[in-house]
This record gives sequence, C-alpha cells and structure tokens, in this order.
Amino acid sequence: MKRDNQIKGKRKRRAVLCGAVLAAAVLSLGGCKEKGPDKQDLRMAGIEKLDAGDYSGAVIDFDAAIQASTGKVGAFEIDVLKYRAEAEYMLKDYQAAAHTYDVLLQVDKKETEYLYLDAAMKALGGDTDGALEAYREGVELEQKAGGKGNKKTDKESGKENDQQEASGETAGFGRMEALTAVGEACLRDGRQEEVSTLYDEAVQDGAAGPSVFNSMGLTYMEAGQYQEALECFDRAIQAGDSQGANGGTGADPAVRNARFNQAVVYEYQGQYQEALQAFQSYVSEFGPDEAAQKEITFLQTR
Repeated sequence: MKRDNQIKGKRKRRAVLCGAVLAAAVLSLGGCKEKGPDKQDLRMAGIEKLDAGDYSGAVIDFDAAIQASTGKVGAFEIDVLKYRAEAEYMLKDYQAAAHTYDVLLQVDKKETEYLYLDAAMKALGGDTDGALEAYREGVELEQKAGGKGNKKTDKESGKENDQQEASGETAGFGRMEALTAVGEACLRDGRQEEVSTLYDEAVQDGAAGPSVFNSMGLTYMEAGQYQEALECFDRAIQAGDSQGANGGTGADPAVRNARFNQAVVYEYQGQYQEALQAFQSYVSEFGPDEAAQKEITFLQTR
C-alpha cells in the first residue's frame, strides 16, 4: 500500500542517517551505545496515561521506569510501584495489584495503608485467606502505632520527599475500606461468623462509628440478609445519636445513608407501608431528596 511504502521510505532514510552517525562515532570514540528513555520521563508518561485512563499503557511505562532505574530500591522505585498498583487496580487486575503491594511491603517499611490495600486487593481477587491475614496484620500494626498508623508526614520525619505519591482511587485507604472488602469476600465464601467477628472487633477497638455499621449493613443487604442489614443500620443511627449526645456534629453522612438504606431494605422485603413511612421520615428529617421522593411516589401506588 502507499502508506506502507511511505513508512518504509521513512525507515530507510532513518537507517541511513543512523548509519552515518554510528560511522562518525566509531571514528572518534571507537563505538557508541544508544541511551534508553529516562526513568523520570517514563514515570511522567505513566502518570499521564493513568490520568487519561490508559491503565494498560501506564503499567507498561511504570515497569519500564523501574527497569531503567539502577542501584538499590529507593524513593523513586517505591513511588513508581505505588502508581503501578493503582493502575493495576483500575484495570481490575486485582491479583497483580496485590502482588505489587506485597512487593512494597518487602522493599519499603511496613505501612498500615499497604496492608489494608493488600487485603482489599486480595479480597477482590478471590484470595480470602490472604485478605484476612493482611487485614489482621494491618490492624495489629495500627494498634501498635497508637491507632494512627505508622506513616509519618514529611514534616514529622524532617525530610522532604521529591516524589509525588499516588493520589487517585487508592489514596487515603484505611481500615474501614479494607474491612468492607474483606467482609464481602467472607460473605461470598459463606464465612458468616468471620464477618461478624471482624465487625465486632472493630466495635470493641473503638474504630467503629456510624460509617462502619452502615458499611456492614450494605454488605449484608447485598448478600440478601435483610434482617442483619436492618440491625446494622439501626446501630449506625444509634451510634450517630450517641455522638450527638457527646458533643458531636449530629449530622454524620453515614447516619443519613443508614436511614435511607433502612427504608430500602423494607422495600426489598415487600414491607411497603414501613418503607413509605421510613422514606417520608427521611425527607422530613433531612429535607427534599430526589431519590427518596421517587421511592415515595412509587410506594404510594402500591
């Protein structure tokens, strides 16, 4: 084809030019070695592809950046691994992402965030046992660090970090997000008692507020265990009331979500009158809401 001929022609001209350059280099230096792409350029190319949604291309660039790096593993390599894990997560290649977090746990100091992310990726990838192990290790490490994790800020460590940290979908990942993923994996495998144990431990540790109860309720709701879901949403509301009584804001978004989800469960169970009353009460307390109003309109025809 004409385009193929044009491409071949360009390649031929490039080959001639390269040959001339190489000949000159041989005369002056006795040989030459073509320099590969700069690791920083590869890293930035990967970040740009990640931001643009080209996750496969981003993984390729991040791998190339690591390969272009020489010497022991340092801040640059750790930073690139974080970006690679995020790209793998966005690709829904959860097993690959879990492997990358396993590598980070080996080459960097153990971080609660790594462990929680590792737990979530393994849960999503079907490795429930591995997810439970990583989650429990993360909880133990966080408790040893006083419940705040063991990650210091640059200011606290007295160091400045010249590398950007991955800051997309996996940024700020913590115990509650990992607990939700691991709980869903356990329910998927029929391990009901382990789910209850995990959430009870979070309550006993003081880590559970309205948010964790709401998340637990959603997990049960998705599994079709509606009575357990209602109990969790009730506990979320009660926890929010307790916060308000103790000087809290009294407007925790998780409480609002729990009230809405409670009404949804009634509807799923076919308890339409209870669902209607729950949605009306929700609107009365929190104000106009388009989704709730649609449910009210539907339920009024039942």
